[in-house]
Amino acid sequence: MEDQVETVRCWIQDIFTEDFESILLPVNEDVKTSVYAQIDFNRNKITKIKNEDDEIVYKDGMKYFGSSQDEIPQGKGQVILPSGRVLNGTFIDGRLDGTVRDVDPEDASILEVTYCRGVPHGTYRHTRMDGQFLSFGRFANGSKTGVHLLVGTGGNSYYLGPVEKDGKLNGEVTYLYPCLYKAIVGHFKGGRLSSGQYRTLVGAGVESGFLVLNFEDEGRGEILYDPSTFMRISRDPLVTDEYEDETVYVKQSTTEGAGEGLFARRRILGGELVSMFSGSKIIKDSNRKSIKYGDEDWSDFRLTLDKSVDLDIGPEHQLCSQYRATLGHKACHSFDHKNSVFREFEHPRFGRIMSVVAVKDIEPDEEVFVSYNYCVSLAPPWYQEIWFKHCINKGLSKEKIMDMVGREVSKFGIPMEVPGFVL
Repeated sequence: MEDQVETVRCWIQDIFTEDFESILLPVNEDVKTSVYAQIDFNRNKITKIKNEDDEIVYKDGMKYFGSSQDEIPQGKGQVILPSGRVLNGTFIDGRLDGTVRDVDPEDASILEVTYCRGVPHGTYRHTRMDGQFLSFGRFANGSKTGVHLLVGTGGNSYYLGPVEKDGKLNGEVTYLYPCLYKAIVGHFKGGRLSSGQYRTLVGAGVESGFLVLNFEDEGRGEILYDPSTFMRISRDPLVTDEYEDETVYVKQSTTEGAGEGLFARRRILGGELVSMFSGSKIIKDSNRKSIKYGDEDWSDFRLTLDKSVDLDIGPEHQLCSQYRATLGHKACHSFDHKNSVFREFEHPRFGRIMSVVAVKDIEPDEEVFVSYNYCVSLAPPWYQEIWFKHCINKGLSKEKIMDMVGREVSKFGIPMEVPGFVL
């Protein structure tokens, strides 16, 4: 299995990092003559020509900068569309041809794509401006075709399958966990899993520049799209995930008074997915800046998903006998023994959620610890107490600790009780 995983890992790495020209997929058909160029440089729509700047302005607000012949783009140039998208490439008789760089400020992404006679026709690679890889595949006559690689939110899970015009997965799709040997293979419709099964990788190769995977003949279990909502954490809260079954287990934490904790079932390498964290979705009040311990909305298990949504495990789901679809909420807090962190993640059953990822190697039967990253002045007493102990263990002076307390209090206006062992 190691050879197959390495094949997958190397192909994905190459797609991410190599020059675009070196990862081009073969083009199997010519552009249809009935397909029109996506950008119209009609002379009749020109409102202004600035020869000194090589600029042509059109009635709809579109601007062209670069070489031209008879007021038609010819050679290297750049076009700025009314939407703000910026396309750089080579023009032949007013039509893009060859490699084009398409920058979209609306979603902060960059599309590298092959054009032919004015339409996307060939390989594309889509990334965010921060370098996060989004997708890879092929266009034909302006539409996406064949199998595409899509990267899940968080950047460490992968989908392989056909997509609709809007880019959503549709048809037979393979979802790869970050380990790259475990998958969910099933049917997607409108970007959502209709039905799938767990499969294990047995073969991997690259044919005509694209990854080809083979799995065990027999699938296991049945996985359905089951995202949490405000009212429901899961339709099947007691149905576990196979990856978690093989990676972690729950028992009494080694931390006194913490209740259940999360432990490694096998050796987990730094950077590996440890566990997933789903929960009921809570829409944040945009007018409320913070929640403190004692507030009605406070929960030790509440975790930020994004600016508008938190995930939470309510009191009725905090035991494994009540909820075990994901187990990330069982990871206990530690300042001194942290070996994992919370990261965004995507899964075909749960959708966009959070996860626990190892930051160092974790040995079998070792407890998984994360930092809850509470604002100290807003946190419950147990968290404040171990924070003070952590500061002392780090060798911080009383003056330094009191200065940190003062800054916390001034930030939120909530007083903190300093324990006697600090004073």
